[in-house]
Amino acid sequence: MRALVLGGGGTYGVVQAAYIQAAFELGFRPDLVIGTSVGSLNGAWVAMYPDDPEGLLEVWRGLGRIRVLRWNPVHLAARIARSPLALRDNDIVRGLIDAHVRDLRFEDARLQLAVVATNLTRGRKHLFREGPLAPAIAASTAIPGVFEPVEIGGDLFVDGCITASVDIASAIALGASEVLAIDLTPPPGTVAPPRTAIGVLAQSFRILTHATTDAMEAIARSAAAVRVVRPDLAGLSPWRLDVSEGLIQAQLARARSELTRVIDPWGRVVPEGRSHPGGSTRLAA
Repeated sequence: MRALVLGGGGTYGVVQAAYIQAAFELGFRPDLVIGTSVGSLNGAWVAMYPDDPEGLLEVWRGLGRIRVLRWNPVHLAARIARSPLALRDNDIVRGLIDAHVRDLRFEDARLQLAVVATNLTRGRKHLFREGPLAPAIAASTAIPGVFEPVEIGGDLFVDGCITASVDIASAIALGASEVLAIDLTPPPGTVAPPRTAIGVLAQSFRILTHATTDAMEAIARSAAAVRVVRPDLAGLSPWRLDVSEGLIQAQLARARSELTRVIDPWGRVVPEGRSHPGGSTRLAA
């Protein structure tokens, strides 16, 4: 069984959508899709409409200018006064859910679909696999402190990135023999040194996420053909983005080039360290 594992990363999701499109062009066809945070949005589309990966890019084109968080102190203070658990409403995700998810259920998906969230009440990872899709995506994308936690079944849920930004472990547990993962966490060494307390927290979380994903990837290689793709996110922000055609085309070109070294001519994942007729085995930095 082939799995597509989609990590979280805010507005970097448009980059992930380009890599999904390129993977499908190269013949990769997953049986299972696991998504965390923005990866749950992209993953839901893939699982529901596996014959239309271009449609996912159209969704991103329609978003135009995205601002996840505006650092206006007056607006932030007013928001905290209204709701002390969050800095803003999750209107972007809510709009996408209203437009593209609506009353869909996991059972409606054409591929197996799992959405990763963090159960804040019980302090553990939670994998949604059945029932209404909208609340699961809302939970998976609820960035702690930024968006309000989502209550489901009496428990509070927040962003799945807290417990599994790139959930390779669940893919293996569900029986995957091939795993293509798209990780949207910028490598810690590629960003400028932090200058604020928030910067220190962000950098620390990146280090933690990368260390966790690297460890899981190393363990999973003994059970499956696993490749983790890390797009070049230089110059982009997970908090704000102007989705332009130039950006999409540039990411598509980069994805097509990189993935020829990850997916063989038969659409299979090439294990780390092996080669195939389509190219070398090492991703470009």
